[in-house]
Amino acid sequence: MLQQFFKYFNLSRTEQNGFFILSILILLLFSFPYIVNFFNKTDFDHYNIQAFTATQKAVNADHDYQNTYSSNRENASSIDVNREKSLFHFDPNSLDEEGWMKLGFTKKQVKVIFNFRAKGGKFYNKKDLAKIYSISPAEFKRIENFIVISPTSIQKQTQDKLENRTMLSNTASGKKYLPAIIDVNRADTTAFITLKGIGSIFAKRIVKYRESLGGFVSVDQIKEVYGLSPETFEEILPNLEINSDIAISKLDINQMDEKSLAKHPYISPKQARAIVNYRNQHGGFQNLGDLRKVILLDDDFLRKLAPYLTF
Repeated sequence: MLQQFFKYFNLSRTEQNGFFILSILILLLFSFPYIVNFFNKTDFDHYNIQAFTATQKAVNADHDYQNTYSSNRENASSIDVNREKSLFHFDPNSLDEEGWMKLGFTKKQVKVIFNFRAKGGKFYNKKDLAKIYSISPAEFKRIENFIVISPTSIQKQTQDKLENRTMLSNTASGKKYLPAIIDVNRADTTAFITLKGIGSIFAKRIVKYRESLGGFVSVDQIKEVYGLSPETFEEILPNLEINSDIAISKLDINQMDEKSLAKHPYISPKQARAIVNYRNQHGGFQNLGDLRKVILLDDDFLRKLAPYLTF
């Protein structure tokens, strides 16, 4: 049959030998995987055993991790309990770093608190501590009942601040001692500039606001100056006072016209119009009680304006 095949394709003797060799190679090629599989069967079984062992180790490791995680959670709970037990009464104005740590706060939180105190900040009441951004509401609630604000510590901080204000400072006119106390109704712009955080712009605004009011009746009115931050006000507050012998400019509520009344910072043009209209309809105001009859004037408005009124 092969002879007929060779004769049909007219193959020479050399080509016939090549055909046989090629056929054998093809047969070996197709048989190779089976041969390899036969000789490596033992190695394959060994590999399966290793794989199984590795899987078992992974499972055991996972169990160990779960046990460790549970143990860590138990330890964390134990730490939280210990934190609760470490609570004690304290004054946030004088508590040292070790004390804050005993209360359960981190070094980062303690650093924020100490930075606040170093800049002259003080805690006047419990809720002032809640304003520290590094202390969460939950942490504040945990320690709230243990906070005790000592009046002595606040007085000491205020005294320290006053002493610091007497140090030498460079100003535009040269070196001069900063005044410990400034009378807000007597001071000029030069005096206000000597206060920390008050430049020439704010000094001019304070003086201008005082003139438009007719004088300050409380140092808290300094807070109303446009652009002055609460932090700056707290910084300069120990240096401010009001001398009672300074006369406050009064508003003659029964004589002033709408335009004149509206110039006062506490009276809006709409309120000034309402006052004048009511006065024209019902006659002059006899006292503060009569002013309460004007619809647009509420108690807060009257409380602020009362020191500047004359009837």
